Amino acid sequence: MFNIHPLYSSSSGNMFHIASSDTNILIDVGVSYKAINEGLKSIGLSINDIDAIFITHEHTDHIKGLPLLCRKNDIPIYACGDTADYIKKDLESKNICSNIIKIYYDLPVKVNNISICAFETSHDAVMPCGYKLSDEDSTIAFATDLGYVSDNVLKNLSCCNYTILESNYDETMIDFGKYPFLLKKRIKGINGHLSNDDCGQAIANLVKKGNSRFLIAHLSENNNTPEIAMQTIESILAQNNIDTTQVEINYASKPLSNEGYTVC
Repeated sequence: MFNIHPLYSSSSGNMFHIASSDTNILIDVGVSYKAINEGLKSIGLSINDIDAIFITHEHTDHIKGLPLLCRKNDIPIYACGDTADYIKKDLESKNICSNIIKIYYDLPVKVNNISICAFETSHDAVMPCGYKLSDEDSTIAFATDLGYVSDNVLKNLSCCNYTILESNYDETMIDFGKYPFLLKKRIKGINGHLSNDDCGQAIANLVKKGNSRFLIAHLSENNNTPEIAMQTIESILAQNNIDTTQVEINYASKPLSNEGYTVC
């Protein structure tokens, strides 16, 4: 059984807490050290309860809290190959010691009773990844910050008890929004972020493979709203003749939230 808390989820900062019966893991720490502690406190935990941290990539909204966290704690921090090297070098340049553990795509590691396997995603970062986590009873998949859903990503997301997937922007909002052209091009590119339409189509494909519970995450603060994202996804499911009453879709709130989801 897993408990999932999307404590922070937005373009400004991201941190998810995932727990099994005897293990507490954070995916990304893209908020201040103070915010990390506030988030954990809101669910009755402290930083001392965390067994490991898994980083998806090195962008600030995913690693902002690492420098001070590493100064104050010796928690194992897992990241894929070149991402691990990048983070370690950056911390060393600030005279910060860290417990960085290098992992690789498609090679699972164990933290107590949880098996965690990184898989490749498409993003303009050093070595970005999503994660698939399994315990004795359940499997969940986590994929944010990806420009498109590749066949490999779809394979890793398939047949999971719970799926956390990015739904970053609405096409119309970004096209008519205030972002400069090059930033819009980057976000919409194959190494950028996932649109509501692409997220909806991925969910439709996953439902056909047996997935039924989803959490949409990393919604843009300027180019999306939960209401628009949900409307778009539900419309795409209807177009695919999927009964939306049989599919659970929630969204991760942008500010600190202690909302939780149980996966059996």
